[in-house]
Amino acid sequence: MRLRHAVGGAAATLGAVAVRDLVQKKHALRRNFPIIGHARYWLERVGPELRQYIVTSNEEERPFSRDQRTWIYASSKEQNNYFGFGTDVDVEHTQGHAYIKQRTFADKLPSDHDANWTLPSAKVLGGPRGRAKAFRPGSVVNVSAMSFGSLSSNAITALNKGAAAAGCLHNTGEGAISPYHRNGAELVVQIGTAYFGCRDEHGQFSLERLKEMIASAPVRAIEIKLSQGAKPGLGGLLPAAKVTPEIAQIRGIPEGKDCASPSRHTAFHDVDSMLDFVEMLAEETGLPVGIKSAVGSMEFWEELARLMEPRQRGVDFITSTAARAAPVRRR
Repeated sequence: MRLRHAVGGAAATLGAVAVRDLVQKKHALRRNFPIIGHARYWLERVGPELRQYIVTSNEEERPFSRDQRTWIYASSKEQNNYFGFGTDVDVEHTQGHAYIKQRTFADKLPSDHDANWTLPSAKVLGGPRGRAKAFRPGSVVNVSAMSFGSLSSNAITALNKGAAAAGCLHNTGEGAISPYHRNGAELVVQIGTAYFGCRDEHGQFSLERLKEMIASAPVRAIEIKLSQGAKPGLGGLLPAAKVTPEIAQIRGIPEGKDCASPSRHTAFHDVDSMLDFVEMLAEETGLPVGIKSAVGSMEFWEELARLMEPRQRGVDFITSTAARAAPVRRR
């Protein structure tokens, strides 16, 4: 008897839903497919989870794939982080993916000398423009810009010692040269919009302080960071709580006060004046000078190419960084 009442109640409920679906004129799907049309909305709600765990492969997600996250999680928990990723990657067709194929018969047998080989860069940095301290980098793989302050002292020390052992360059990031960048690796000094390490008491660029910083460490090149890429148009803010006595001394900023990084440079204002600034730095220091920027508006790059064409002025290298637009949620 109870089962009959339960079945009757369920049938009445479904009937009411069906009638409502047929009468309403807001959703054509529910009107054409009463009751079962609701399944479409339920599937849409759980769609992200279905794609994440069932549809998407281990290498498709961005910015970090499932394979990469698995390795990070295992490493952070001090678990076994040895995983075979090779079968997840289409190494034959993935653009930019480097791989080494086995060769059965080598040209020569390895020797002790071969065990210490490096892969030097084909480019002489600063050579085409005749910089006084042009050089050929010892490695085509180098450590990109990460400042002390955003990374800990232990992290910077480890990166610098690793770069020294590998014979590659270590970019300081815009936070200036810290004691932890002085563990043997050759450096690329990055100059940001706040001119940390090479600024005067008013926050303006100081050539004298830049020369002092360069003379104190094995600096091989200068990289001008053109903007605060993570915060386009706004600049960045280092909160007062993070401006420790050590950070203040290294960056040349007041201790315990908020420090703003402007959204753009004050030492130059367009491509033409930027190239004058580049040439001035190269002349005063003898070092190769490059720029770092995201590829956004193509007008900047077209103007840069046009002004460099006469070969009288120019940058020695360009570091391109990825730019991501802020996500927009549709209502």
